[in-house]
Amino acid sequence: MRLKTVHILAVAVVAIILAGAAVYFLAPRAPAVKVKDVLVIGTTDSIQTTLDPAEAYDYLGVNIIENMGEGLFAYEPGTARIVNKLAVSYTVSADRKVWEIKIRRDAKFQDGTPLTAQAVVWSWNRTITLNQDPAFLIADLIEKAEAVSDDTIRVYLKQPFEETYVKSLLATWVAFPVNPKTSPMEVVKPPRTLDMIGPYKLGAWKPGEYIELVANPNYYGDPPKTPRVIIKFYKDAQSLRLAVENGEVDVAFRTLSPADIKDIMAKGQLQVVSGPGIAPIRYLVFNTAKEPFNDKRVRQAIAYLIDRNQIVNTVFMGQFAQPLYSMVPIGFLGHKDSFKEKYGDRPNIEAARNLLRQAGYSEANPLRIELWYTPVRYTPAEPDIAAIIKQNLEASGVIKVELKSADWATYRSLFKEEKIACWLLGWYPDFLDPDNYVRPFYHSKANGWLRVNYKNPTVDRLIDEQVLQPTDQRLKTLAQIQDIVADDAPIIPLWQEGQFAVAQKNVKGIVLDYSQIFRYWLIYAEVKG
Repeated sequence: MRLKTVHILAVAVVAIILAGAAVYFLAPRAPAVKVKDVLVIGTTDSIQTTLDPAEAYDYLGVNIIENMGEGLFAYEPGTARIVNKLAVSYTVSADRKVWEIKIRRDAKFQDGTPLTAQAVVWSWNRTITLNQDPAFLIADLIEKAEAVSDDTIRVYLKQPFEETYVKSLLATWVAFPVNPKTSPMEVVKPPRTLDMIGPYKLGAWKPGEYIELVANPNYYGDPPKTPRVIIKFYKDAQSLRLAVENGEVDVAFRTLSPADIKDIMAKGQLQVVSGPGIAPIRYLVFNTAKEPFNDKRVRQAIAYLIDRNQIVNTVFMGQFAQPLYSMVPIGFLGHKDSFKEKYGDRPNIEAARNLLRQAGYSEANPLRIELWYTPVRYTPAEPDIAAIIKQNLEASGVIKVELKSADWATYRSLFKEEKIACWLLGWYPDFLDPDNYVRPFYHSKANGWLRVNYKNPTVDRLIDEQVLQPTDQRLKTLAQIQDIVADDAPIIPLWQEGQFAVAQKNVKGIVLDYSQIFRYWLIYAEVKG
């Protein structure tokens, strides 16, 4: 009886399998999903100088480098966690000043040359020797580095820096190894770049028109989701919006206006991917070596007059940005609303007038200034923002403002050559630590790129101390720094905003996180095959 039951069950199972097979082979099958070979990303952004990691210090240039190279450590996508990348392990001495780092043995440069510890050390020394704008990120960290063997680097730090802080700096693009065989001891200019280790390599670059990235066949890791990416440059937000709505680009990233994003979200024909707004910030810079901004009373008067809420509620419709009262963003370790505490959260016209009168200005003898902005790079609404600030300052009755603008390349040259003295800028972090929001702006040995000409020995000392301190003490030091620079007001923080990418409905894999790295290698567009 038991054998008969087993036989019947076996026949039944076979019948079910055959029936299922018939359904599988005879029923209509869903079309297979394939991935487009080419992904087109549209942007109004531009590359300010080069794709050489020793010099690049603008968002798009750095972001493209981060798709072609990598360092010993990296941010895990979607998190703020730092993980090993080209490093496989490390040890730190008891005094925290000496690190020994083991590196991967399977990593190769684009031309097939194996990665070695010697190549890493050579690359770091190249960056420090060339001493371009971002060099301080490792120059202030590393006293000396040496290759102990082909796969081991010994790093001597200048100070006993905290462990995560060290890894954060070694994760920045300036620490990416470049191929010593092909890299000159000079900055490489467009349309060339350097041989790095990453998912993509440069295919073609026509400055001002497009950049093509192609999959790097010698990359040790997973290949990119899309083998070829083209970054197309558009002159303005209107052209970029038209391109994404017409299907000319798969993804539009940096920068559509807040009004465009709101309208696109309402229409629902495209997807809008958003990310946290903790890190990108906007601010107003003064060249403190130039009149009238060498007078602290003038800078403080302007700080009293700016209405951040008007900017956020008018231009960003109260939902795409928030007022900022410190260069350390809301949500970061140690953030303190020092500007709000000193100047308030609404304009104080009488306080501003008093300071301006002390500085020798009046309704009869007004302070005349130029306020500069660049109209495309940050947001198409930049002229509106500049107009609001002009209105805020002229409400004092003692300031007359002339608005001036220039394209990004010209704009950058103007403040670099110190031909302008009051201008709007934006900042995306080099690494996720409050130090990256105080050192590059306020430390006299690190803020040369900005031409703010601000030097306060007390602030320099406190910035140097805070990266060595335990968290409780560090919070107190960061608070001191923010209070002092709010009083000195060489830079006025204005607002921080979110990140938005507009994409076709079939696009997947967009990750917008705190690192601000737009990872092309994770993005793909599905097509039915």
